[in-house]
Amino acid sequence: MKKIAIVALLSAMVASPAWADSTGKMYIAGDLGSASFTNANIGFFGGGQATFPNPGMIRVAGGFHFSPMMALEVGYTMFGDSIVTVPGGSFNLQARSLHVAAVGSIPVSPQFDLTGKIGLTNNSYNLKSTGNAVVVAGATSSQSDILFGIGAQLHLSSQMTLRAQYENYGKFDNFAQPLSASTVSIGMVLNFQ
Repeated sequence: MKKIAIVALLSAMVASPAWADSTGKMYIAGDLGSASFTNANIGFFGGGQATFPNPGMIRVAGGFHFSPMMALEVGYTMFGDSIVTVPGGSFNLQARSLHVAAVGSIPVSPQFDLTGKIGLTNNSYNLKSTGNAVVVAGATSSQSDILFGIGAQLHLSSQMTLRAQYENYGKFDNFAQPLSASTVSIGMVLNFQ
């Protein structure tokens, strides 16, 4: 029993730097995941309609901790090309998003936090066509909207954090049924000392 108590105490002492206050420190992050598009349809000649498949995504971000429970993050998300083939050609949807958001965290344990994110995005896309497929309208668009998300983080050390997130990026255009996107991702955060 004493051996178990000693191992538990030593483990807590080794892990305690992960719980150190990060106030006033910067971080960088990288995330990989999958995106879900809503209203990602395109009409083509002959009265047909096709839906763009959901792509992968990658994000780079940087932030600053104002307190142990609040940070400001700036990030850039690149959605993978989404290609749909139609009779006579294809359409390629390329989407990007730049965001600024407040990130709040609620400690559940010394090593595990729940997170929430709210901010502003500048979303954009570019629609290209090949072959006989012709883009009639909406070839490029840019729209600002609200970003919100929830997630969880596991502190591996005082410098490394593993995070998983769901985020909704809002609208990418101002049509009656706008293209919108959400993502599910997993990533790593590197905290500067």
